[in-house]
Amino acid sequence: MDRKKFMEYIEENFDISGEAKRLIKNILYYVELQGVDEDEQYMMLSCMLDGTIGLSDNEIKKICL
Repeated sequence: MDRKKFMEYIEENFDISGEAKRLIKNILYYVELQGVDEDEQYMMLSCMLDGTIGLSDNEIKKICL
């Protein structure tokens, strides 16, 4: 899932505040700007998103920026 589709998925499946949405958008944008491969993206996103809103490891693995 790209950044836009992932945010749509979050909005459809999680009840989170506007602040949490902005933080997640910023995290995704930051990781995207790093220009790293998919494995490094996963590691970064896992570190930053794990335990935040209840995302599973499989959901994080589906993100491809």
